[in-house]
Amino acid sequence: KALGAVIHNQYFWAVFMLWMMQNVIQTVPATMLPYYCKYIFGNDSWLYSTLYFMEIAILIVATLGCPALLKRFGKRNMSLAGACVALAGQLLFFLNPRSLPWLVMSCVIRALGMAPLNSVVFGMVGDVVEFGQWKTHLRQEGLIFACGSLGTKIGGGVSAALMTGLLSFAGYISSTGNFVNQPESAIKMIIDIYKFGPVIIWILVIITLTLYKLDKIYPSIMDQLAEREARGEL
Repeated sequence: KALGAVIHNQYFWAVFMLWMMQNVIQTVPATMLPYYCKYIFGNDSWLYSTLYFMEIAILIVATLGCPALLKRFGKRNMSLAGACVALAGQLLFFLNPRSLPWLVMSCVIRALGMAPLNSVVFGMVGDVVEFGQWKTHLRQEGLIFACGSLGTKIGGGVSAALMTGLLSFAGYISSTGNFVNQPESAIKMIIDIYKFGPVIIWILVIITLTLYKLDKIYPSIMDQLAEREARGEL
């Protein structure tokens, strides 16, 4: 009965997708950026670590600033705006994917765009708990959070396996030694994954957030749950 209630909770699936995509958008660039730095810019020492540190630092600072935006725009609208910014920044990167300044720009905009969703996705899972109780008279914090966390495992595992498969298909030569001459097909695949992967992810996030309407009805749901609690009901 409890599992059935989760399965029929439409907003659980929306947040499941967002939680999964949040993990994928961290996995894809973080996995491909070392290859990009090594084979596109010929720097496999300090460039990747510098860019990654910069992106994480910007993400942390931007996430800390999100509560001010949250009060004004709400979880869904703030996250949707961030996803649109991230998508726009990634599309701009298409103009010059072999330029280091444009690569830096993509890392900065990706961090800024990801911060809103990063700051509220777990709160959205909590909203799903309230919606589920309102809809089914069952309160399922543990089950919803446990099922939702599967998204991180699925997202990370599938995206890593897909990237490995695409690189192998393109003829990537695996080596733990010094710089090797990769075939042009492998170089092109590295560029394509780094370019198109985030675009696909952000489009899925935007579609999901566009269909996400829980923020609008949430105040009414909480009022009704308070009335039920006063009557001793779930």
